Amino acid sequence: MSRPRVRALGLAGLAAALTAPAYAGEGSKPGAYCPLPEKGEVPQCMAPAQAEYSDYFAALERGTLADADTAQLEQTVAEGAASEHAYLALSSLTYGYYQLARREAERPEQDPAVALRLARWNALLERAYAASPEDDPYRDAVHRAAKDLRRRAPIQLPCQDANGAAAACSSTESVLRGLEAADDRAGIRGALDRILRRFFGGDSA
Repeated sequence: MSRPRVRALGLAGLAAALTAPAYAGEGSKPGAYCPLPEKGEVPQCMAPAQAEYSDYFAALERGTLADADTAQLEQTVAEGAASEHAYLALSSLTYGYYQLARREAERPEQDPAVALRLARWNALLERAYAASPEDDPYRDAVHRAAKDLRRRAPIQLPCQDANGAAAACSSTESVLRGLEAADDRAGIRGALDRILRRFFGGDSA
């Protein structure tokens, strides 16, 4: 097959992905997390995210990611499930995190600026989770993204340990700990609310 023919097929496939009704995390559901690729390629389900955050992906590909390239994306992630492009932003941030961490792992010395960016993105993942207390599917997606990164993007970053002291953590270890703590607090609050309603009215169960 000639090179122009291969190029045409590639562009046609991308166009189909961009016009598909699903923002497929798994290729079928609208509003789904797009998981990390197994071999470093950009997965097809990332096409809608690339269209929405084209400047971010272009800068990521060039290796010149700056704060101006990530500002819109970070704001959307910070808003959690309430944002218009919640899943696209989450998938984009996760993919960028993976790429930056993978490149850092190949360097002889860690770039402090990259480490700080990834630590900030860790805080953003926790913020997105906390901002979405009523949206279990989105919270599940954030949890899955953090687990993907811990498994696929091992890198030492500044964080806090289980006691709140400064420490070095592996990728999203501190994020997952924070998500579990948030769930525990929510469980306690829910139990207290039920007890109070039972005593002061509103819940006869």
